[in-house]
Amino acid sequence: MKIRAQLVLACFLLSVLPLSVIVVYSYQSSTSALKAAYWREANARTRQMDRRLSTIRGDLQQRLAEVSALPTRNGSADHTPDVGNILLTMGDTASLVDSLEIQPMRVTALPEVRTIIRHVIHPTPGASRNAPPGVEEPSPVVEAADASDDADGGDSNPAPVGATPSPVVIPMPPAPKLPKFTMSVEQRALINLIASLSTTLGQNWQTMSPEDRTNTEKRIQELQKELNTSLKVTQTEWSSHFDVAQKERTAFFDARQQQREMVIAAREHTRATEHRPETQRHPPATPPPSVGPAPAAAVVAAAPAPPAPPEIAPVKRAQTDAEKKQLIAGERQATLLFGQKFNVPLRKQGAIIGHLSAQVSTQEVVRRVLGVRGDDSDEVTFAVDRENNLYTRNPDDRKLLDRVGISSRVLQNRPLNDVKDWIVVMSRDPQSGLRVGVARPVGDNLEELRNTAARNFGYGIALIFVAMIGIVPIANHMTRDVNLVTRGAERIAQGDLMTRLPVKSNNEIGQLAAAFNRMAQDLSLQQQTIVEQERTRKEQEIQQRLLALEYERKSIDLEDARRFQLSMLPKSVPEHALFEVAVFTLTAAEVGGDYYDFHVATDGVMSVTIGDATGHGAKAGTMVTVIKALFAGYTPAVQPAQFLRDAAEKVKRMDLGRMAMALLLARFERQRLTVASAGMLPAYVHRKDGGRIEEVARGATPLGTLGADYHDVAIDLRAGDTVLFMTDGFPELQNEAGQQLGYSVAVAEFRSAAAGATAGEVIASLAGAARRWNGERPPNDDVTFVVVRAKSA
Repeated sequence: MKIRAQLVLACFLLSVLPLSVIVVYSYQSSTSALKAAYWREANARTRQMDRRLSTIRGDLQQRLAEVSALPTRNGSADHTPDVGNILLTMGDTASLVDSLEIQPMRVTALPEVRTIIRHVIHPTPGASRNAPPGVEEPSPVVEAADASDDADGGDSNPAPVGATPSPVVIPMPPAPKLPKFTMSVEQRALINLIASLSTTLGQNWQTMSPEDRTNTEKRIQELQKELNTSLKVTQTEWSSHFDVAQKERTAFFDARQQQREMVIAAREHTRATEHRPETQRHPPATPPPSVGPAPAAAVVAAAPAPPAPPEIAPVKRAQTDAEKKQLIAGERQATLLFGQKFNVPLRKQGAIIGHLSAQVSTQEVVRRVLGVRGDDSDEVTFAVDRENNLYTRNPDDRKLLDRVGISSRVLQNRPLNDVKDWIVVMSRDPQSGLRVGVARPVGDNLEELRNTAARNFGYGIALIFVAMIGIVPIANHMTRDVNLVTRGAERIAQGDLMTRLPVKSNNEIGQLAAAFNRMAQDLSLQQQTIVEQERTRKEQEIQQRLLALEYERKSIDLEDARRFQLSMLPKSVPEHALFEVAVFTLTAAEVGGDYYDFHVATDGVMSVTIGDATGHGAKAGTMVTVIKALFAGYTPAVQPAQFLRDAAEKVKRMDLGRMAMALLLARFERQRLTVASAGMLPAYVHRKDGGRIEEVARGATPLGTLGADYHDVAIDLRAGDTVLFMTDGFPELQNEAGQQLGYSVAVAEFRSAAAGATAGEVIASLAGAARRWNGERPPNDDVTFVVVRAKSA
């Protein structure tokens, strides 16, 4: 291909490729931003639905608890609270409940307490003016009060003893709803057509002919009149329906208010009755015949009882089998939605007299949780319970989910992030396991983005072709002397190093010809040098690659060894009732051998071990693995010293060469600490009383060496005492000058750190001391602390 064609093609490609990249990037970034925005909105909607479910559950629980505490009606044999009180107490949550079921308790036999009035003749003088001389007027003596009377007036018709009362079902009437004004499909089509014609008229006003403008304006006016007429008819129909619904709601709430006033009057009547004298509240029984004339009977005018409030909801006491099955199914459905049963005990004067359960309206709960779909919203909300029952706002939403394939994916627990042209987000309620989700179509928006990107790409291609017309003559002018250079290059390629090209210009082509001339002159001398240099360079490159591969391999091995070492350590500290535990470890640049572990028995005995393997790298990791395997089989029944002796014997049998492991084992049993050490630093105990530091351990050789003489050392701990186990990496820690921290300074740092309120604060203080001494560079050896503080019993 000629240079001219190459230049034209290069210009074309260099224009098309950036244009393609820009268009594709713009499309991808816009798509990602759009999907991200939809994801955020969908997540917000699912969180909102979760909050609605929690709010409904909490409201129902509280309202039922308040209903269970309502006083029972006077004369109620089944202790049923007043229906009006129930409706007033339930409030707005009444619309969520289909009915309330009250299951009274079985009536048991109670000792009967009666009021007995006896007439006693007193021998004292001073007879009544109505009695014969020498005979005192009989005086009624009350031997026992009727215990059946209570603040609620007692039960006038008690249930038979030993009988199981029938459950009581109270339907919850919903408040009438107001109709919503909505436009028809034809009206919306008219609005869209008017908007389209108005936009066209505004954009093309200058280019349209007067006749077209006049016709368009007339068409808009006709459509506007047709829309106004249709809206008036629709508004008239809606107004009539709205007035009827408004009157029904007013009557409903007036009945509620009347119910409230009746309840208040009944309560005032009850209070007035309770504050009357005993003889007025309980008239005495007819006295038996006695000697002398009977006393005059006191006439007490009883206060008239207020009229009974009208019941808004009828009470059902007998249920059919179908109704019972329906109640059971409703209770199961509510359990699936809320994760609990709405069942509370019904109490009277502290005693449970029955159980109150709510039959939740599944349809109303789902409607409130999923929300109302807006006119301009195309998203679909849904919910799935633990038994894979799918709920939607309406059947159309369910059909849409089925058609897209979202329903099958949700019910089969398949991924939802790859549904074509849809964004689906779900969340789960932790209590009930109910999953709520939002599905939003994005296909139309993505299609619009694709169309916009295609149009922009087409406009760019058209501009590039226009530019190509001017590039062709420029390319001809630039390549007119290229043929001379090409022929000279062919002769040089054939071996004619004496070839020289005429230099006719000072532009890039002329400079290229001069370069060919110099190349022909120097090629014979430089050819061998170039070959030698190339060979040397390749050898050096190969050597550098080999070194880099070797360094990478060693780095990977070192990192694997470090990870293996850290995996030997426990992931968390134990929780103990008597002791508070905290740990800290700081690894060196090279793999070390520090190790710690815990064991808590079922009887509360806690064992703590800490060790330091000799050397670094894979050998240290191997030793730590051996000790961890041995400690995994440790039980508190074995004394620490005995465990060290057994471990030393097993390490010797393994014949690990010169590998050794310093190890300390401590057992905390109640307030008793037993320690055995194999070459480790002693355990340091900070006494809360006095602030002194005690060392607990006896010197011995590390595991894997010749010695195996280990002994237990035991001390008592008191509340607030702090025990420190550490490796020699802390006292032997070096600063920038190469100086070690020292054991005395390490003990002093522990004395200062023991003032911390918790074991974690002690660890934090010791770690801070290590960092201050060592600086930000890696330590020369692993540093490990284990702190145990005794709690108050």
